[in-house]
Amino acid sequence: MHRLSANIFYLPAIVYLAAIGLLPFALSIYFSSPSGNFSSYLQLFRSKEAMEVIANTGIFAFGTAGVATVLGLVLAIFVDSLKRLKRAFSALGYLPYMIPFTASALVWTTIYDPIYGPADYFLSLLGLSRINWLGQPSIQIYSATIVSIWSSIPLAFLLILAGLSSVPKQVREASAVDGMGMGEYYTSVALPMSRNSILTAFLMTLIIAFGNFDLPYILNGGLSYSMATLPFLVWFQIFYENQVAQGLAAAVILTIIVSVFAFILIRVNERRATGSKRRLRISFRIPNRIFNLAIKMVTILSFVFMVFPVYWMILMAFRPQSLDFVTPPILYPATFDVSTFISTAVQSEPYVITTFVASAITMIVTLLLAAPAAYSVARHGRNWLLILAIYLYTLPSASFVFGAYFIVYKLHMLNNWAALILTYPLFTVPFSIWTLSNFYKSLPRSFEEAALVDGYGPFRSFYQVVMPLIRPGLVATAMLSFIFSWHLLLFPLVLSETPYQFNFPPTGSFTVTVFATLFDPTSLGSSVGYNVWAQLASSGLILSLPVILLTLYSQEYLLRGLYLGGTKG
Repeated sequence: MHRLSANIFYLPAIVYLAAIGLLPFALSIYFSSPSGNFSSYLQLFRSKEAMEVIANTGIFAFGTAGVATVLGLVLAIFVDSLKRLKRAFSALGYLPYMIPFTASALVWTTIYDPIYGPADYFLSLLGLSRINWLGQPSIQIYSATIVSIWSSIPLAFLLILAGLSSVPKQVREASAVDGMGMGEYYTSVALPMSRNSILTAFLMTLIIAFGNFDLPYILNGGLSYSMATLPFLVWFQIFYENQVAQGLAAAVILTIIVSVFAFILIRVNERRATGSKRRLRISFRIPNRIFNLAIKMVTILSFVFMVFPVYWMILMAFRPQSLDFVTPPILYPATFDVSTFISTAVQSEPYVITTFVASAITMIVTLLLAAPAAYSVARHGRNWLLILAIYLYTLPSASFVFGAYFIVYKLHMLNNWAALILTYPLFTVPFSIWTLSNFYKSLPRSFEEAALVDGYGPFRSFYQVVMPLIRPGLVATAMLSFIFSWHLLLFPLVLSETPYQFNFPPTGSFTVTVFATLFDPTSLGSSVGYNVWAQLASSGLILSLPVILLTLYSQEYLLRGLYLGGTKG
């Protein structure tokens, strides 16, 4: 009976992950070489453009992870060293996390504008030449990488700050008694003890960058191989050029690359779970005065870098469009105009309804599947399920998108809410199993033992005793699942054809992320002209506002959930 109940806890989740995760992945592998001669792979590697895309993907991913981890480390040290205002500076540190990738890319297309954008204006103030950020092939991938770094810093910051904050209080006090300054404490004590958190931050930002479809899709004005990455190439070849086998070959290659780093992440997670005491030894010492000055200078520049795009988006959304196309750019709120924002909000209504319904139901489904499955991991030793969850979570959406499309097409569910509700938990259930299992492990077994003595069965004990005790974890999981679902672009782009038609049963399932791309003049999805900055900023703000408000409202729960697992920035 005990074994049966233990299996029932995780069975619904494993059935779902097998049907919507493993099966689509297997279909992608099969259709990448349906004849079995691997001609699609050979054609891919013989293509000069494909080799350029693979190189771009490496630059994009490692550039993002390297710089974001360093800047996140600096910000984490700064916030951890504060005695006051930690909450305020932490909010600034994860501000870009509140902005979905789609909105981020939209805002940066205007910042990069070679005539009216502030990026070139700032360069001119420094006496430097103007740059065609998105139009010059030799720098396009680096321009995209800067945006990716901006959106990835919060994840690295939060994970590393969690590691620094976990240094025992007595260790901090002993360091102070020994007269250690800030530089010596962090380089010789705190950073070595936070080794796994720093490595996790690097791996998570690296893996997410490898699978990032949104930024290259929006920043790429038509297909430019000099900016394309593998996820973009997968979408373009399968759903734009109808070269299914070759596109899937690119997806399989991407999956293999990411799997290597996913395996390393799993090993790091196992090391953290077992409480490994291995430490990173740092052999250099930085004088305290130089260390403090460097941390403060980099922190100031990082905060300016992180806050300005959000400020610029709000500025453009609430001013007349005539103020956008002047040079030098107007960087202060000269006037206030809500008319464009209101008209854009009205246009977004069917897209917002679809996104809200899909995200809310995904949140509920995620809790129903992940909560008992995570309990099975924590209490019944189903570590293989945790490994599977982490692995599926790290795989890019490009690994599953064709298989998911194939299944949804066969079920006659294209272009309706059911397709989104069916597929979205693929991105939220694995992460939730990962984080919730940590919440369960932090809960003493004595509560369940007392319940069993009182005559409670396994299910009653779980639902009436354990679930109320991990309410913070459930809230964090619910909120993060909603936010993840709200961010998605590739799946609604592929599985949808029109906006919601206000009928029942519902038809039309374009989401608010797809709506935002309609106002991007550089995107393949654009349907409007160039002079749309006010609408572009308004749509980006409409896309971001629910996430911002939700994050601010439940930030303590969200931060706890992020600390325990890791998330897609």
